[in-house]
This record gives sequence, C-alpha cells and structure tokens, in this order.
Amino acid sequence: MRSGNSGLVLKRMVGFSKLAIFLAIACLVVGSGCTSLQEKEHLGQKDARVVDAMPQENFAEDTVLILKYNKLATDYLFQDAERAMFYAKFVLRLSQKHQWGKGKLLAYNLLSTYYLFDGSYDILRELSNESLTLSRNLGQPLYTGHAKRFMAESYSEYRHWDSARINYEQSIKIFADLGSTADSSRATSLDNMGNCYRDKKIYPKALEYYDQAYKLFDKINSDWGKATVLGNRGYLHAKKDEFVAAEKLIREAYELFKKIDNRYGQLNALNDLGNIYYHLRDYDQCIETSQMALDLSLIYHSAQQTNWALLSLSRGYRGKKMFEEALNAMEKVNHNRRMIHTGYVERQYTMYQLIYDNELINSEIQKKIIDEQQTVQQFLIGFSCLIIAFAAFLWFNNKKLRRKNAEIQQAMIQGQTLERKRVAAELHDHLGGTLASLNWYLYGIDKKVLSPEEQKIYDSVHQMVGAAYREVRSLSHNLMPAELEEHGLVMALNRLIGKLNENKNIQFAFNLSGLDDRLNNKIEFELYSIVLELTNNIIKHSGATAGSIHLIVNTRSIHLVVSDNGNGMAEPSGQGIGLRNVKSRVESLHGKIKILQEEPKGMKVEIEIPKTIS
Repeated sequence: MRSGNSGLVLKRMVGFSKLAIFLAIACLVVGSGCTSLQEKEHLGQKDARVVDAMPQENFAEDTVLILKYNKLATDYLFQDAERAMFYAKFVLRLSQKHQWGKGKLLAYNLLSTYYLFDGSYDILRELSNESLTLSRNLGQPLYTGHAKRFMAESYSEYRHWDSARINYEQSIKIFADLGSTADSSRATSLDNMGNCYRDKKIYPKALEYYDQAYKLFDKINSDWGKATVLGNRGYLHAKKDEFVAAEKLIREAYELFKKIDNRYGQLNALNDLGNIYYHLRDYDQCIETSQMALDLSLIYHSAQQTNWALLSLSRGYRGKKMFEEALNAMEKVNHNRRMIHTGYVERQYTMYQLIYDNELINSEIQKKIIDEQQTVQQFLIGFSCLIIAFAAFLWFNNKKLRRKNAEIQQAMIQGQTLERKRVAAELHDHLGGTLASLNWYLYGIDKKVLSPEEQKIYDSVHQMVGAAYREVRSLSHNLMPAELEEHGLVMALNRLIGKLNENKNIQFAFNLSGLDDRLNNKIEFELYSIVLELTNNIIKHSGATAGSIHLIVNTRSIHLVVSDNGNGMAEPSGQGIGLRNVKSRVESLHGKIKILQEEPKGMKVEIEIPKTIS
C-alpha cells in the first residue's frame, strides 16, 4: 500500500513539475517576443505590427484637414506644381503629428508624383523606400505598388534597367491582384514599362506594353491615360527620327490633354512638339509652340519645363538666324539652370528635413515602446526565474521520491522473495512432512483385516493423501523454484515445461532467442510467474492440445509470446483473475500486453517489456 501511495504522489509531482516547466518556457517565449522589435530595429528592419496612428489632440479635425489638403494637392498636381507641393507638405506634417500611417502614405504618393514630374530622382528614391516600408507594415498593397513603380522610375533614369524592370513587374502584379479598382494604376505601370524598353531602344517590346496600357485606359475611359500613352509613343518615334509620325501622335495627345484641361500634359506635349518642329526645320512652328510651352510653364511653376521650352525657343531662333533672340533665350536657360540647381538643393533639404523629423518622431515612439517592453520583459524574466526555481525544487523532490520509490519496490521484491521462500519451506517441510507421515501410517494398515467397504475407503483416502502430497510439493516448488534462484529463468522454464509435458493431454514447446546472460531478478521472477499463470489457464480452460512459449530478447526489450490452439476467449472483456494478475505484473515492469484471438482457433498473448527497469 505504501508503494501505491508513493507512486501516486510521484506521478502527481512529476505532472506538476512538467506544468511548471511549461509555464516557465511560455513566459520566456513571451519575454523573448518583447525583444523582437528592438532586435529588428537593430537589424534595420521594420516590425510588421505597426500601429496605424497615435492620435494627439484634435486628431479628428486634423484628419478632415489631411483629406481636404490631399484632395487639393491632387487637383493641383497637373495644374500648378507649387500649390500641389504646398498642400502635400501640409498633409505630411499633420500626418506626422499624429503618426497616422495612411496620411503619410497619401503625402508620400503626392510628393513622389511631384518629384517624378520635376526630375528629382534621388529624392524620389528616398521617398519610395519610405513609402514601401510603411505600406508593407500597414498592409496597404495599393501604395506598395505605387512605391515599386516610383522606385522603378528612379532606377530607369539612372539606367539600372534590370532593377527597374523587376520593380515594374512587381508593381504590375500587385495592381493586377487588386482587380479592376487598380486598373488605372496597372495601366500606368505598363506604360512606364514601355518607356523603360523605349529608353533601352528595344522598340518592339516598348510598343507591346504601350498597346496593353492604351487598351486598359480605353476600357476605363481615361482620356488622361490615353493621352499619356500617345505622347510616349510619339516620343518613341522621335527617338527613331520618325518626326512626322511623332508629331501626329503627340498632337493627338495634346488635344486630349487640352480637352480635360490637364495643364502639365499640355505643357509636356508642347515641349515635345517644339523639339519635333525644330528637327523638321519648321522654325516658325517651333518658335510658336515653344513660346506657348514657356507661357504655360510659368503658370504651372515648373523650372524644368521652363528650361526645356527656352532651349527649344533658342534653337528655333537660331534656325531662323535670329541670333540676338537666340542668345537672350540661352541666357535665360543658364539663369534658369542655376535656379533649378538652387531649387533642387532646397527641395532636397526640405525633403530630408521632413524625413528626418518623421524618423525622429518614430524613434521617440519606438523608444517609449521599447522601454515599456523592457519593463514587462524584466517582470516576466523575474517571474520565469521564480517558476524555474520552483520547478527545480519540485524536480529535486521528484528525484528523491523516485529514488525512494525504487528502494520501496526493491524492498517489496526482496520481501516477496523471502515470503515465497518461507511459505514454500513451510509447505514442503511441515504440511508436506505431515502428509508424508500420514501416507506412511496408511501403508502400515493391513488391508486384509478390513471389510470390502473399508478397503474401498482405505484406497480412496490413500489416493487423496498421495495427490495432496504431490500438490503441496508442486505448489511449494512453483512458489519459489530452486532453479529460478540458482540457475535463472531459462533453466526454470525448461523444468516447468518438462513437468507440464508429463501431462499427456497438452504438449508445450519452449523457444528461446537472444538470451545469453541472466536478467534482473524482478524481471525473471515476474516472467516466470506470468508463464506459470498463462500455462495454468491453458491447461484449465482452453481445451487445447498444444501450446507454445516464445521468449525473444534483444538489446532494448524482451518479448514473451504464449499461444495455444484451444477454444480461445469467448469475450475478450471477460477476463478472469488470472489474466488480471498477468496484466498487473506486466504493468509493474512498465510493459505492454496484447491478448489476441487466433485464427482459426486458439488465443495468443503478446507481452513486451523493457530490458532494464528503473
């Protein structure tokens, strides 16, 4: 009983210690998760779990303003570059104030378009990287696609064709995955991909992409998109010195831009036409068109477009031998170039200042988050240490209990062995001696003096005493056979099978494989008892004519198979005391048992136990 209680306590303690260790590991995992953001920042990577906004005072009012300024900036983007830039900066500053990610993406998109029109490709790349990181973190694929397209534009400008192509392809795929809502964006990317192949002078491929873009713009009835593709196709013909075809396409684009009142589109088309007319030696048309472009560029406030108009104007005057007017135009070009450089530097400074302010705000927020996480982490580490210490305490106690349990089990085995020896000796020496004496006394009676009835009684008593004596000898031998203790399991089993086979009704066969040395005393004793119980069941209940015992030992386990050709078991669940005892013995050896019905008849018991037990 002490052993059963200690085993139950041991199991409970082991289970509790496992739970404690699991909780400790879980806490450490949570704690390590707190450091992931800090580690990712150290590696220069953004964490995907980014808060969409950190609202300050007047967030609702400022959100309305952000959306209003975004609408104004978008409207002015193709009408007045300065006003568009003015409102775009407001969108960015208000979004930075509240760390509103969506607002920042709106601002980045506006500014990227502006810097693309302005030709500020270094700033465009910086903005594209910022927009790409933020859009991915916020799960905004539309803006990820735009960032990829703008990045491709900057790569294309610097003739990094492979990088440009990869980013264009990625943007096209993103827009395609978004469906019809992003058709305009996808068509723009296809048109830009055509420009990339045009600048590489792979004209057939460029025309292929222009055709795809034009069809998509036509499908969504976008005059702006169709005009843009026509203008780019016209520029392709100009690069091939096909100026008549170029003039026709760009003139068509100009009319479409004029129809929708797109000032930037008109300006771009007029500058291209001025250049074409110069190459066609139509200097009057070149001067007239370039002057129109110049006037429009001053309204649009684009120094770059102004410079292109002045260059075409100067070349037109020079073609007409109007050298004074050509010189004046060139002086304005030189002045404008200096202004462009100064403006470019100012815009770079402004943009980098905005990016720096944004990073500064992000750093402060990240520092606050990291500080909070470190506090939580320290608490979790302390709590985990307590749990680990408690788990260690339980583990050491479990170890003591296991050792104590093993000692109790060993003592029980020794006690059982001694008790079996004592009972076997008592049966053999006392009860066996008494029965033997009684038998000798019976032999001393003269049967001849007895009546026939008394002789029958005498014979019956004599037989019964002889049978009882033999039964006692067999029982005392089986309780603790001398062969098992002195020579081991194999000798004891061979002796047992030999005795069983004296009964001519059932023939038993014993097969042994892999056992060269003696086993643990407990294993030998329990296996012998199991075989004894199972063979006894076969003799009493099976009605079999043959039985077999197979003992197979390998490096890690012991397999015992006992089978017969008898009646089998009517109900597998209907097991008697004998089989329940067998199961208990197998469990005490930490083994497994299977009871199977044999075909066509008979029963098989398969037992597997570990070769060494704790």
